[in-house]
Amino acid sequence: MRFVVVYDACVLYPAPLRDLLMRLATTGLFAARWTEQIHDAWTRNLLKKRPELEFVS
Repeated sequence: MRFVVVYDACVLYPAPLRDLLMRLATTGLFAARWTEQIHDAWTRNLLKKRPELEFVS
């Protein structure tokens, strides 16, 4: 049985930490999960630092 690990916004942003943790999850040792609210929080923080990345539809 694999462990389920919930990634919070503070580990999804910054990118180097997110990359490391995503790579670890792909090994199959555990399953990575996060909520829509967590996703919104890390992308909101990214856009504060990098507003040029904002998608305009």
